[in-house]
Order: sequence, then C-alpha cells, then structure tokens
Amino acid sequence: MTTRAVTHSPVPVAKRGSRVLRSLQGVLSLSPIVSCSRTSFLRRYSLHIAVASVVVLVALFPGVSLPSGKLSFRAGSRLVSNREYLEDAALSFRGERARVPAGELQLLQREALPRTTVAQYPQLAPTIYRVQEGDTTSTIAARFNLDVKTLVWSNPSLILHEDELSLGQELVILPLDGAYHTVAEGETLASVAAEYGAAPETILAYKGNDIPDPDHLTVGATLIVPGAVLPDPPKPTPVPRVVQSETQQSSGETYTAAPDESVAGSGSLAWPLEGMITQRFSRYHQGIDIHTPAGRPVVAADDGTVVLVSWLTYSYGHHVIIDHGIGIESLYGHLNDILVEVGQTVTKGQQIGTVGATGRATGPHLHFEVREGGVRRNPFSYLP
Repeated sequence: MTTRAVTHSPVPVAKRGSRVLRSLQGVLSLSPIVSCSRTSFLRRYSLHIAVASVVVLVALFPGVSLPSGKLSFRAGSRLVSNREYLEDAALSFRGERARVPAGELQLLQREALPRTTVAQYPQLAPTIYRVQEGDTTSTIAARFNLDVKTLVWSNPSLILHEDELSLGQELVILPLDGAYHTVAEGETLASVAAEYGAAPETILAYKGNDIPDPDHLTVGATLIVPGAVLPDPPKPTPVPRVVQSETQQSSGETYTAAPDESVAGSGSLAWPLEGMITQRFSRYHQGIDIHTPAGRPVVAADDGTVVLVSWLTYSYGHHVIIDHGIGIESLYGHLNDILVEVGQTVTKGQQIGTVGATGRATGPHLHFEVREGGVRRNPFSYLP
C-alpha cells in the first residue's frame, strides 16, 4: 500500500488578514438581522414571559393572594393584540402615529360589585297584632311605644274590658299616639278635629290619611288623628241588680254582674231590630250598624243574662251586653233608653231598649256586636 504525504502550503499573512476583514464585515452585516430577530422575539413572546414570571412568583411565595376581578371593556372598543400594542408603542416612541386610536384600547379594570340598598319607609298605616300568652294592654302598648289610652281607644273591645285579653285576639296598633276614627255620616274634617282637640291641618297633613277631598269625607273611611286628647278608659263597677235612676243615667257610669249559669241561649241569634245596614263588619269596624228612626224598640237576640249596663256619653254611648251562657255575648250600642237592669235574665225577642244616637254617633242607629270567647265575630255568621 502506497502512502501519500499531504502537505499544507502556508497562507500568506496578507491573505489571512483579508479573510478576517471579510469575516468581520459579514458579522457587521448580520448585526441588524440579529437585532431585528431579538426585537421580534420580545414582541412575540413578551406575554408568555409575563405569565411565566407570575407563575414563578406564585410558586416562590404561595402565601401571597392575588386580587380577583373581572375584565370589563367599554362599548365600541376592539381587541388589540400584544404585538399590535408593542408595534404601536414603538411607532409612538419614534413620533409616528399609532394605528390603533388610544380611545379604542381596552383596559383591564376591576368591575364594580353590585350592591342593593333596601330603603326604609316609615310605618304610616295601622297594623294588626294578635295577642300572645302573657300579654297585657300595658306590655303591648310599651312594645309599640304607645300610650295605653291610644291602644284602648283604638280597640272598642278594650274600652270596657281593658284587662280581658284572649289568645289570638286581634288588636289594631296605630303607628303613633292618637285616635283612630271612623268617619260617620255628616262629619267634616273640622268636626272630627274638634272631637279630639286637634287641628284639622294636623289630620290633613298626616301622610297615612287618604283624604282626596278635605271638604267631603268618605263615610266609613278611617282617619288617624295624631296627638288626639283621649279620656281615661272607664272602669266598670260591679253592682248587681241596680235600677238606674235619671241621675245615674247622666253620670256615665257602668254596671256589671256575673251571668246566670242556669240561663243559656240557643246559639242561633235573632235580629235585634229591622232596619237598613249602613256599615258592615270589617277589621276596623267589628260590628254592624242598623239605621232606623230614633225610639224604635231593640230586642234581645237570644236568651241570656244582662251582664253590663252602661250610660257612657262617648264611644258606645248607652249600651247593654247580654251573656247567652254558651260563650257568646251580644252588645247593643247607642241606645236612647235602657229598659233592663244589670243581672236581669231576658228571653229572645224581649225588648231591652230603644234606638238612639248616644255616644259617638251622628244619627240614630243600633251598633250590634257578637263576641265569642271574648273575640268579636261577624254578626252575619249568627243571624238568620
């Protein structure tokens, strides 16, 4: 096998210098390309680098909590990519006009959290309260920041039986101290105000009163009279079988007696008189009004015992209560004459008095109530 020697001829120094010069020129000619590639790399992957940086920070500091929020954009804006944003920033830096108007750029911002505020309105209308175990008129009045007289006079069933409450009994609760008045025929704003020692402007200004026409009040409408002057409730005096003299009749006294347990009614009541119904039973008028000329006879609705005779000059006026012995009582209000005495037993259809307009009444009529277990019921449920 023949070996062949390979020899390298030396390169002259001048030629090597020219080669180095050409290499440097090539590197210099490539430097704009490298710079351009580096800039293009940053533009393209800057978002990735930012996300990676956040991930690294979270991994290094796990206890740091990042703020939460939502992305919200103004209407009319358009999506701008990271590359467009960098290119526009570069144009702006060189003094050239950006392609995307600044007003159309979308900004990241925390979205406002919706919050609902519930408005608080003052209580202007009466409310209904059901008596609970342990209640008294004093504790109920204190619970609603009312004077006891406001509570009693707003509920006619308490006027003569202030301390006789029954479970579930419904009571009218006024939003403030004053009177709760039901407009009767012929009454005016001035007459109602005078009855309670108040100014008509006070009644008219109260926002809870619906008075479309101050010169013509609606019969049967209820009004709140703020700051009304109310008398003390009457205190029944148990005096059995007392015949009322003329002096006693004008004194406004009330007499009561225990019922005769041997007397019991049938539970089916008869009409106390014939006439026109002018006001029906409702939550705020818990009885019926029967209009007839004054002096017409009023009879007992069923057998029973006269347990109360009262000669009041206000509220029910002259009135009688009969206990029918089966947990039912009947009341006959605004009488002119009372023909029975307390403790007397009566039979169904027996005359007990005559129609009048005593107490809070603007004309002759009979106010008739039915109470069962101490709670006033709709008389129409017991009448034929």
